[in-house]
Amino acid sequence: MYRVRALTTIAYLSPMIVGVGLISLYPIAYNVFISVTNQNLFHFRRYSFVGLANYQSLLKTLDADFFIVLARTFLFVAICIPLFLGLGLLAALALNHPAIRFKAFWRVALIVPWAVPSYITALVWKFFFNGEFGTFNQLYRLVAGPQAGLPWLTDPNWAFGSIVLANLWMSYPFFMVVILGALQSIPSELYEAAAIDGAAAWSKFRRITVPLLRPAILPATVLSAILTFNTLNTAFLITAGGPFTSAAKPGATELVMVYAFREAFQLFNFGYIAAFAVVIFAMLFAVTLGSLRFTGLVREEAR
Repeated sequence: MYRVRALTTIAYLSPMIVGVGLISLYPIAYNVFISVTNQNLFHFRRYSFVGLANYQSLLKTLDADFFIVLARTFLFVAICIPLFLGLGLLAALALNHPAIRFKAFWRVALIVPWAVPSYITALVWKFFFNGEFGTFNQLYRLVAGPQAGLPWLTDPNWAFGSIVLANLWMSYPFFMVVILGALQSIPSELYEAAAIDGAAAWSKFRRITVPLLRPAILPATVLSAILTFNTLNTAFLITAGGPFTSAAKPGATELVMVYAFREAFQLFNFGYIAAFAVVIFAMLFAVTLGSLRFTGLVREEAR
């Protein structure tokens, strides 16, 4: 058997190694270094080593900004993912049904929200939610009267629901595409055999469709959860993290990435937000590994 020398292998892999090092590993290492300094707008060049002071400030109390933002973001993910999955599943089942005509048109039309850049969609939805001349309130006034209106962006609960709704519109096509591809790979003979045995439609779905969709849905769910956790455009462009009930506390829609953006590029607390990024990275890494092991995806790939 022909054996390639180790130096030859390293030579072929060197462009990738250099690229990964410069694009991924160096920024991570530099971020960890900045997290133990007091670098900010006033100590941008002449910063000093402060040890774990930034981490202590970040995690000092349970009502600190970090835990408020983190809890709100986990709630956001917990609400969004079942909605993404449910609507994507319904759309995929509809597009896969033999009675549906013009399937090519509907597939293209339903994937448009996912294909359009998120910042454009966010600005469109911000117009929809506008309290005075927004589309939703204009339609609502046709029913409830000319003075009626819903506080889409001014009430904390309504604002939170608004960004959930906007993210649902942008993200469910991802699940639709994944599930539709998995549905089309299921052999029709399985459904025919189940029909001969007298199985009802719900029984076919529960015993055939769902188990065979699982290998496609699980990795899509993990990936979508990570992307949803890192949502920035929707919350920042629609509500800017607000509405704010206190100057000392994060806004009602200030998710993890919105909070990080504000601290880094508006308040210039580079050392503090670097520590924030390290903690979030470690948390996401642990959650991702745990979810992969829990769902069995790693064992399936190994086999």
